Amino acid sequence: MDYEAKGVTMGKSIEAAVLRQSGKPYVIERVTLDAPQEHEALVRIEACGICHMDIDGPSLCSLPAVFGHEGVGIVEAIGAKASVNVGDRVILGYGSCNRCPSCMQGHPFYCDKSWEVTFGGRRLDGSPTIWDNSDSPLHAAFFQQSSFATHAIVPDHCLVAMPADVPAEVGASITCGVMTGAGAILNVLDVKAGETVLIVGAGAVGLGAIMTARKAGAGAILVADVRDGRLEMARELGATATFNPRMGAMHEWVMAQTSRGVGKLLETSGNAAAFEDAIASLRTGGHMAYAILPSPMEEYTLKPMPLFEKAARFEALSFGNSVPHDLYPKMLEWWQAGEFPVDRLISTFSFSDINQAMEHTRTGDVIKAVLLMEATDAE
Repeated sequence: MDYEAKGVTMGKSIEAAVLRQSGKPYVIERVTLDAPQEHEALVRIEACGICHMDIDGPSLCSLPAVFGHEGVGIVEAIGAKASVNVGDRVILGYGSCNRCPSCMQGHPFYCDKSWEVTFGGRRLDGSPTIWDNSDSPLHAAFFQQSSFATHAIVPDHCLVAMPADVPAEVGASITCGVMTGAGAILNVLDVKAGETVLIVGAGAVGLGAIMTARKAGAGAILVADVRDGRLEMARELGATATFNPRMGAMHEWVMAQTSRGVGKLLETSGNAAAFEDAIASLRTGGHMAYAILPSPMEEYTLKPMPLFEKAARFEALSFGNSVPHDLYPKMLEWWQAGEFPVDRLISTFSFSDINQAMEHTRTGDVIKAVLLMEATDAE
């Protein structure tokens, strides 16, 4: 039975894309979503982006599960102490506990419970948020949202207001990968006007970084990717020089461009050869940030001597060290001003076409797939 806007504790029947076995298709099923707790909201999802973390989800979480972590939508119900209102249009940010020292100091990207709130499959109190038709809890609360669904339960502190005139697909496109790239440039590498930056990989993270580096006034934006179409997009979005590593050694190209290597470098490819070539592209005292390690779920041997020889700074990203309440509005303002054309990255799909959208994301045929949550015929 559905519940009213406030104060009722019954569950709500919704539709969600459920993955029951790794490597098999998603099936849109009728499931039951819990009522919001005191500091939670029920959000009707308008759109949800697809990120490579959704593809990697089955290797990190138990199945059956409901994934999705780039949602936007309308608040339909709230808990008794929620800080949002019914009718608010919101972007669903990443999960955090909101009470550890890092969260209390305004650094939710360093949350002590980050792994648990992201991949644990339940709320922090251990309660499930979604049950299937047999009343069995599903692995959900992915990034504390599980927004491959018509509705999601989300902690109120993770919700960021979104203007009514921003298309749902634009809001859904900035929430994880693009935010990570933008945050890497602004918060981690701190790229200044006139500086040179090398961005390895021109997916959503890399292209978000390119647009932000241009906005920051970088003097040279060097981009490497093995797909010529992505390099063309990179040039259109602000790259000043591009290189396909299939044509030779990237670090030799970088040295030819700079004579001494780069001081600011973002590695987003997750490719072992590119990762090591990126280290070789640093100048002495350079700073390399990386969004993913090569073969993240497998063993990878990092050779620290090249970094030591260059006295280089080597830093992992956590959501681009970004606070959604700060960066989401900023990126949307840039987009509205025509200075951050993230819509160029988007390909939209109907919710019912989720398997097609996932496959196009997996193969790299699209940069940022966004699901539009129309009603379905699931029972």
